[in-house]
Amino acid sequence: MRDQFITWVQEAADGNQLAYGYLYTHHYPRLQVAITFITRDKEETDEILQETFLRIWKTKEKLLVVRSFEDYAFRVAKNLLFDHLRRKKVHLKAIDAIVHQQDDVATGGDQQLVYKEYHDIATRAIATLDPQKKEIFLLRTQEGLSFEEIAERCGIAVVTVKKHFYTAFHTLKKLLNEHGGVFTFLLILWSRGR
Repeated sequence: MRDQFITWVQEAADGNQLAYGYLYTHHYPRLQVAITFITRDKEETDEILQETFLRIWKTKEKLLVVRSFEDYAFRVAKNLLFDHLRRKKVHLKAIDAIVHQQDDVATGGDQQLVYKEYHDIATRAIATLDPQKKEIFLLRTQEGLSFEEIAERCGIAVVTVKKHFYTAFHTLKKLLNEHGGVFTFLLILWSRGR
């Protein structure tokens, strides 16, 4: 069997999609168990693993120097998982900071003016999103729908919904950063206030 794996790896490195499909089918379940143990979320795990196998395929030439496909796939998945966990941690910290900023804004007259200015910037930034990203962003932030509920309402895959939401989020974050940075995540505050 080991010889078969070596053959599949070599053929995948040469661009053979069928051989890569065999590697994917064989290794996916074990990777899924390992990553789900950490994420505790099957959908997050599946997203990470899809990205893992896509990334390996995009750089398939590297497979020629890989000693163990399984070890290599685990390493790529682990790196993507850590990136994902770091982003998630930063995201949660930002939301927590905004809740406190919202309390501060509600107490001061001058701060109310600053809040209104940034609220207007956020509103204009949201208006620049393409229609589908805007709809998904507003359904998530204003109506509080889960990714699954949005996917069902829009008739698209949950993975697609998440991709559009996070693309919109990072686009808005960048736009707001260009207007001062203090209210980087004002768009979340804006949506909670409406």
